[in-house]
Amino acid sequence: MMARPLDLRRGARVRLLRSGSGGEWEEATLIHPSVTNEEWLVQDRVGRYWVHVNRLRPFDEPQPDH
Repeated sequence: MMARPLDLRRGARVRLLRSGSGGEWEEATLIHPSVTNEEWLVQDRVGRYWVHVNRLRPFDEPQPDH
């Protein structure tokens, strides 16, 4: 099965692996990219913070198992 491409645009919903979340994937919304496009400012139930694109997954993709 091939993974869906990640839709990196403002306002897109994504799943993210937040530091300190214990491996839980959470829903967030992309706000805007960093200058280098390596990180995105995201907003979730906790607030707004920067996340590296490696920690983002498409929202409608099944959650990875750990």
